[in-house]
Amino acid sequence: MPDEVTAERITVMAAAGRVPLEPATCARVARTVGPTVRRFADAGLALAFEVEPSSFTAIARREIGT
Repeated sequence: MPDEVTAERITVMAAAGRVPLEPATCARVARTVGPTVRRFADAGLALAFEVEPSSFTAIARREIGT
């Protein structure tokens, strides 16, 4: 994720998740997370998901019979 983490991006993601955050909180989160995101981007690391969330739910429901 080489894109810069900004307070505006945090605001959008929080709104999408229906998490009410104050603008000052979004700025604080961006300042805190930004350096880690940059280090991951610089290292070229990729974090793969074994199972995407909707598949997990479908498999879990099938296992319990609902």
